[in-house]
Amino acid sequence: MDKQQSTQAVLGTVTPFPAIAPGHHLAPVAIGAPGPEQKLVFVPCPDWCATNHVSEWVHFLEDVDHTGDTLAVHVHSFFNPSKPAYTMTAAVGCDPMSSDLQMRAAHIIVGDEGSVDAYLTPEMADEVAADLEKLAAKIREAADTARLHNEHAVEVAA
Repeated sequence: MDKQQSTQAVLGTVTPFPAIAPGHHLAPVAIGAPGPEQKLVFVPCPDWCATNHVSEWVHFLEDVDHTGDTLAVHVHSFFNPSKPAYTMTAAVGCDPMSSDLQMRAAHIIVGDEGSVDAYLTPEMADEVAADLEKLAAKIREAADTARLHNEHAVEVAA
């Protein structure tokens, strides 16, 4: 057997490792409830995923989903300043085993900690962000109006 045939024979015994897509890494995932039956497997995980797939274990591999860092905006009220009146959250997510193509694709999850979350395509998220920028401008305008009103009321009272 010559050197090339020998190399081919050795390579024939090697099991190729699946390529990991760019922007992904292998992450450990705990499958099953904690205990002696729980298994640890490695799955491709998007680099933006912030989920600890070991501490946030799932019962079945099909239940593994990915969620990025969550941004939360808290709106407080002077009637109860210790607890937000509203909280709005947003994060990137995907459910790679879903039968729904939109859930399998990366999408944006918007919620308010109290009702059903909204699942947005990137295009829908752009539209919502534009509307929220308009709302932010309107809130600033209202703050300026209230501030001017209060300053005038103080001047008149003096």
